[in-house]
Formats: sequence, C-alpha cells, structure tokens
Amino acid sequence: MKINGQIFEVTDLAKFALAYLANSSNPGTAHAKAAANIRVHLASVIPAMPFGFFPNLSLKTYSGSDGKFSFNVSAAQLKQLKANKMVYLLAYRKTGSMQVMGQTIEIFEPIYRSEAFDITKYKPPTLTKLYFAPYNVPDTAGISQTMVDDQIKTAKKSFKDIEKLSASIHNGHISVSGSGRGATIKFKIDLGVSTSSNLSNYIKGKVEDLDIDLPGPDFIVGICVSKDDIAKDVDKGIAEIMKEANKTVETELINQVAAQTGQSKTIISSLMKTMATVTFRSLSYPVVGSKTVKVPGMPTFKIDIRAVVPRLSIGLPRKL
Repeated sequence: MKINGQIFEVTDLAKFALAYLANSSNPGTAHAKAAANIRVHLASVIPAMPFGFFPNLSLKTYSGSDGKFSFNVSAAQLKQLKANKMVYLLAYRKTGSMQVMGQTIEIFEPIYRSEAFDITKYKPPTLTKLYFAPYNVPDTAGISQTMVDDQIKTAKKSFKDIEKLSASIHNGHISVSGSGRGATIKFKIDLGVSTSSNLSNYIKGKVEDLDIDLPGPDFIVGICVSKDDIAKDVDKGIAEIMKEANKTVETELINQVAAQTGQSKTIISSLMKTMATVTFRSLSYPVVGSKTVKVPGMPTFKIDIRAVVPRLSIGLPRKL
C-alpha cells in the first residue's frame, strides 16, 4: 500500500473554515500554503492491554518543498497487523534545536492528528490532503487558577486519605499540597501536550517530586497510611483534573473560533467535533493577575496568578 499525501498550512483560518465548510473535498489553496519539512508519522494505536505483544506500525517521513510526502506499507507489514490494525497520522513542525552533551537535539511541536482508522481496510485517495491552522488563544481563554481550584474540589473526593487539598499554577507546572490523617503531601504536576490517538485529550499530566511526610515512625504509621495508596489516589485525581480541563479548553476554543469566523457556536462545534481535530502545540504560563497575601506579624506581599494557556493547531480532515 502506498499513501501519497500533501500538507498545507492555513494562512487565514476564518476564510479557510468557510471554504472547507462549503466544500471539504476541495477547499482550494487561496487561504493555505504548502508546508515544507513537516515530519509526518504513520503510527499504530497501542492497545491498553496488560498482556501480550501486538505488532505495531511506526513509519516516518518528511514533506518536500511542495508539501508532498508518501508512505510505503508492505504486504508483510499489513499481514502482521491483524491483531493491531488501527493507526493514525501525526504531523510535527520543527521549531528549533538545542545542544545537549555536544549533540544537536531538534525540537518539534505537534500540529496535526487524524482520527484512528483501520489500515487493512483503508483505500487511500490519489492524494491525501492535510491542513493545519496554527491558532493562539488569548491569555484569558486558558486554564485559570479558578478552574484549577474548582477541579481540585472535585478531585478531592477521590483522595480518601486527604482532608485538605490545594493547587496553584506556577511557571511550567502545577504545585499541589494536601494533608490528612496526620500526614502531609506535596507534589507537582508537569504538564505536556498530548499526541495520543484519543482526540479528546489535549494535555497530559505527570506527577513529579511526590513527597509524603508521615507522623511518627514510618514503620508504625505505615500500618494505617500507605504511601502507595496515596500515590494511587493522586494519579486518579490528576486524571480527572486533566479530563475536565480538556473539556474546558475545548469549549473556550469553540467560542473563540466562532467569534473570529462570524459563525455560530453550533456550526463551529459541529466542525470541531465531526470534521476537525485540535492538537496543542505547546503550553505557556503567563501571569494574568496578582493577589495580596497577609501573614500575621509580616508585611503584606503580592503573589503572581498564572494561567495555563495553549498554543493550538486545528487540523483537517478528522477522518481519512
């Protein structure tokens, strides 16, 4: 099987969206340009199975100056994929490089994800055309401290051993602290962009620097309080926070794109949920305000209030 494709960068989202809504098979290139040197992946959807080995597919290529790229999937590769035949396309754009121990490490940002499809049944068109539209939401449309506070209140219900729980957005991570049953817990959530085949996931969170302070000798208190149990509760709570945060960002995105295109929220929502995909390219943590803190016996001081603001990429089409 040979998949021939061409990738374009949208130059005017509002006008291109209208053209795509009118004719998705041929929206034209009046508001898009060929994107060169884009790294395109054809990758298997990895099953969430605790056992067994599933052969997977992972092919990589780059687009040429005209945006064109191609994949060759051999008959032998297709044959071994019978147990794991769902794949999807990913695209990345190079944003820079860095030197690590004398080696140059290239930096890429994701710009497109397709919906998963059965490659053993896929009949590619003569030319598979992909479009991506970089889009930056305003600082006020990101994940705010208020949203984090609300989600923490909900997540706290999952932490059976924690009586108090709070979180604050810092530059590059979210700091969380809590206490309960005589123990204190602190950790940070390192956030990253999601490139999974689950198109409802935009952000992934990872617990780092988990510190649990147990009262009294650990070998005695450990009978009542298990670090492993608390860590499991933390993981479950973070998963819920990320799920709700993803929903919030999706709603904000629909509102912003509708305002820019002049289309109704209903139309844009339909476009996003049925025809387009959204991928976060990167995350920033701008200061969006401050609050005054008073501590008895000390002068008042101000602390920064930050938000988590994504830089997005809207991808078309959703289904190949």
